[in-house]
Amino acid sequence: MMRWYVVHTQPRAEAKALWHLENQGFCSFMPWIPELKRHARQTKRTFGPLFPRYLFVCFDLDLASWRAINGTRGVVNLLTRGSNPLPAPPGVVEALRAKCDRTGRTTLAALGLLTQGSKVKVNSGVFAGQMGKVTEICVDRRHRVQILLTLLGAEVALQLPSYAIEAA
Repeated sequence: MMRWYVVHTQPRAEAKALWHLENQGFCSFMPWIPELKRHARQTKRTFGPLFPRYLFVCFDLDLASWRAINGTRGVVNLLTRGSNPLPAPPGVVEALRAKCDRTGRTTLAALGLLTQGSKVKVNSGVFAGQMGKVTEICVDRRHRVQILLTLLGAEVALQLPSYAIEAA
């Protein structure tokens, strides 16, 4: 029976491990979320793994030569219980895949991690470091979130892209 299993990867080697596993014929999946990278006073919008150092691989424990996964470049090991791989809970990976596009990319709003009323912290722009509360999630192609900030005793509504905030 085909099941999803969790693979522990080397630091910042998730994409390399994913590529090598797929070249070996394993069905692999890793969800990506938008993130901001800062370097040398520049901010760049990229995608990073939802679960750093982890990805999922699907195989039949009885039929696949799954021990080859531990020797794959970028992989530390399969998570195991004793000598057998530890399967992911049923339905978890399928639910994640349903919320991602065909390349594995998704947003925090699509995953339900940003909900109306949740507290957030602004990561970029003039209001970086400020705490706010989500008032509205705009599900459009720009994935914008409206938050309410308290500045100098007054409440200000602000609309930001979802990658510019994080859950507090």
